[in-house]
Amino acid sequence: MKLTKYIALAIIGASSLFSCTDYLDTNPTDQISGNVIFTDVNGGMIAMNGVYRLMYSSGWAGDNSTHTFGYMSTMLVADFMGDDNIVSSSIKGWFSMDYNLQERNFYSSMLYRPYSEWNFYYTIISNLNYILSHEKSLTGLPGEKDNLFGQAYSLRALCYFYLIQLYQQTYIGHENSPGVPVYTEPTTSSTEGKPRGTVANVYRQINEDIEKGIGLLKQAEEQGISQIHKSHIDYYVANGIKARIALVQNRWQDAANAANIARQKTDLGLADASELVSGFNDLDMTSVLWGTEIQKTDQNGAYASFFCHMDANAGMHASYDRKCISAWLYKQMGIQDIRRNNWWKGNIAPALEQTQGPQKSYCTTKFRFSEYSSYLGDNIYMRAEEMLLIEAEALCRLKNYDQARTLMKNFGSIREKNYVKNRLDKVTDSNEMTLDIYGTVSTPEIKTLLDEILLQRRIELWGETGRIFDVLRLKAGYTRDYEGSNHIVKLSDNTKIPDYKGFILTLPQSEFDGNVNMDPVADQNPL
Repeated sequence: MKLTKYIALAIIGASSLFSCTDYLDTNPTDQISGNVIFTDVNGGMIAMNGVYRLMYSSGWAGDNSTHTFGYMSTMLVADFMGDDNIVSSSIKGWFSMDYNLQERNFYSSMLYRPYSEWNFYYTIISNLNYILSHEKSLTGLPGEKDNLFGQAYSLRALCYFYLIQLYQQTYIGHENSPGVPVYTEPTTSSTEGKPRGTVANVYRQINEDIEKGIGLLKQAEEQGISQIHKSHIDYYVANGIKARIALVQNRWQDAANAANIARQKTDLGLADASELVSGFNDLDMTSVLWGTEIQKTDQNGAYASFFCHMDANAGMHASYDRKCISAWLYKQMGIQDIRRNNWWKGNIAPALEQTQGPQKSYCTTKFRFSEYSSYLGDNIYMRAEEMLLIEAEALCRLKNYDQARTLMKNFGSIREKNYVKNRLDKVTDSNEMTLDIYGTVSTPEIKTLLDEILLQRRIELWGETGRIFDVLRLKAGYTRDYEGSNHIVKLSDNTKIPDYKGFILTLPQSEFDGNVNMDPVADQNPL
């Protein structure tokens, strides 16, 4: 397996590495020697900061890098593949082929999504494996070592978690389906490639990693070593990652417990009404657990960045390739819901006056650069609201309705005046999903508590956590061809099939070219 094709060993090769100059600094520099990095835990932390830098770097698809800028581009890919987010330039725009479910057709090229997502996550995994290989040899204070390796295990869990969701159907019912290759040791260009294994094998590794990460980070907390910057994973973020994983596996109690722990972080709370319409560009937002702070223009790729593709007022790509909410989902918000202000409806902002088509009325203003002149804006990876919604769903599934209702009351009352009276009091205590998931009714009746929780999740996390992942785990399918639809591309009725092949990516041809344990016919996803 020629791992160097898509696993850039930024640490092993060590000819250059995006990293930090010391333990507390989060501004990347370069030219860090691999031999120097791993003399002690401080050097290991420099390497870990380099991995965090990779999470918002571009270049994962060679010359076609404007739409591949790390973790946030994954979230957009997974959102556009669903039914709630619209790419208005459906033919020529960036992310248009994700929206059309066509990227999977170009698995033989390194310029498209099958390769870029594979390259991104395995690159990070490769670097993490090299850090973890020093777990027993690195010198330093025990708490600092626990903190470093706890972060590395937790991030590796997250990487495999998104790999398996991108390249295979959901866990439940597919435990014995082909997974993705699992590597836990340092790799080089001569390392023999691993087979796909099974979905169950991958989740076994994911769960082992996140439990190790949580355990180590808890020990670090007990020794007074906590999160020094929101770009770092800490005990609470790691529990947030666990909550996401448990939700997909239908481990309801584990999901509820982990999400609750994540929300217990000191000084963390739910965002207030003003913060919910402030652009989602600041790690100082009350509810942010984890993200990346963009402090200098040379840290951000500008055009290869999240806000370039989402902020229609910036005069960049999103200004003429608008990203819009589906008309159906927009109409599910109450008239008094503050979040309605995150999309244009009615009066159009000056930057959009020259645009055409019905989509302009639903164009997003949710995500905005914090500073237009320098193209700055922090990337938010995890918020307390997501954790609350996970906890509420899990409690509802467990029939702990009173607790779930209390959470939703706290959540909804910030967003909508009279939320309890207008919405929460009208749904029955049930963990059944009865909502018209295909959107064929413009104003459907929200019948059950689970309906309300799942609907609020779609509205709240629009553009943040990847809608297709929920489509897969809920086995819901979708349609874009409903009455009053503003979707540019309706797609076929195949999207109503819960396990539709178009919901997952194909594996890149480069994997088969370099891996003797992978067969290009038997091991490829359905074409």
